[in-house]
Amino acid sequence: MVEVDLLKGYPVKPSREGRRNDQAGAALILVLLMISILVVLAVETLRAMQVEEAGARYFQDSFQAEALAKSGVHVTMALLLKDGETNQADHLGEPWAQVGQPGSETLALGEIGTLEGQVADESGKFPINALVDDKGALRPAHAQALERLLTNPPFQVPAEEAKALVAAIKDWLDPDDETTEGGGAESEYYQSQEKPRGCKNGPMTSLAELLLVRGMTEALYFGKEGGPGLKDLLTLYSDGKININTAGPLVLQALLSPSTPPETAESWVESVIAYRQEQMHWDFLGESDWYRSRMVGFSDISLATELITIQSSYFSVRMTGKVGAGRKTVFACLERRKPDKEKQGQMDVVVRFWQVF
Repeated sequence: MVEVDLLKGYPVKPSREGRRNDQAGAALILVLLMISILVVLAVETLRAMQVEEAGARYFQDSFQAEALAKSGVHVTMALLLKDGETNQADHLGEPWAQVGQPGSETLALGEIGTLEGQVADESGKFPINALVDDKGALRPAHAQALERLLTNPPFQVPAEEAKALVAAIKDWLDPDDETTEGGGAESEYYQSQEKPRGCKNGPMTSLAELLLVRGMTEALYFGKEGGPGLKDLLTLYSDGKININTAGPLVLQALLSPSTPPETAESWVESVIAYRQEQMHWDFLGESDWYRSRMVGFSDISLATELITIQSSYFSVRMTGKVGAGRKTVFACLERRKPDKEKQGQMDVVVRFWQVF
């Protein structure tokens, strides 16, 4: 700023001391500004380094967690392979079935992390693709079991609606375009809907396809009020039969004839589950008719031989590895294949589906 002499009316030349003070003040402001910029840069650099370090640590933890989960699946494959080489029947008392069951603890691996998982027998579920044979004809025993599954609790679908839904599923699976009487549906029906689509006319590759079938509802598929849905009781991975040694109560009850009184059906299911749990009975589970010959009071129970088995070929595995902040889950469906005697092959376990999330 220029000083003005009010008496003489002309500018007063600043003194040297004044100029030095102005320069010192400007320099101080400049230094403070530079310091502020440097502080901000330092803080941002530190923060970026911390974020990068945390990201690298999380990536490392996730990588190790995924490796743990994969190792859990491979251990299960080894258990299934060893079991298949020594046993003629599969049941829930075998080592592979103990993984993740109540009473089993998460496997702690010290500083490495933890591994937890569960193995389920897909052969203990209803094989939806087996509802029709290779020529597209409805398999009566399978159709009856599926109808009973739908009409029994917790679904309690009216009988006529259950028959119509089975007919619609049959048309979805069979290769022809002929609509099955009583509620079936082919491409003509699906093309007329608000969201036109075709009919699959072939085996399902995803259980979620059921939601596209005429008559299927989300309540049936997903279940309601925390109860099971069809997605929990059906499977795509099967040789067409249901293992009586591993099937759950709802599937077991669906195997019975519709003429079986409800009280008898309920009592039989409870007895079957209790019998299977006793270790002293495990040797008898290799008998194809143990469910009636070994249990008192149920000698008149007869299940369709084309629908049941005591051996399993397909298993689903869910393994979760946890390391630090990392968490990874591997879900896989495995097939245990019997040796080919003609080709002198060996027992083998192969992966049919694999997903990491």
